[in-house]
Amino acid sequence: MTNPPRQPTLPGPIPRGSRLDPASFRLLISVILTGGVSASAVLVALGLGAGLLFGWGQSLIGATNATADPSDFSRLLDNLANVRPIGVAQLGLLVLLATPVARVAAALVGFALERDRLYVIVSGLVLGILLTSIFLLR
Repeated sequence: MTNPPRQPTLPGPIPRGSRLDPASFRLLISVILTGGVSASAVLVALGLGAGLLFGWGQSLIGATNATADPSDFSRLLDNLANVRPIGVAQLGLLVLLATPVARVAAALVGFALERDRLYVIVSGLVLGILLTSIFLLR
């Protein structure tokens, strides 16, 4: 008699010496991608809505107004601390940018747990290219 197929669950800690279940691995990657894109969409939509209602440089908590340049991320923390719509939208864009990086990093860890050297090397190269393009190329 055959066993019924196992329902995939969110992966928990993997004991030493055990193999990563392929279904759990696919589910983890799916959760990372879906969660990242969903969180990004919500943040960008909230920032856009608030920006249209109150203005990009307006603070929703009464702080002083600021000039808002959507391509300048240097004031992101200040904009978030003062709850400015531009900061919320920019945070959404950063979450969207971080989503594929997190996916490749998770794949790298998963392949390392599986001891699949070829895919560890390929994932490491892809992760290196992504991080280089984000932090070094302007």
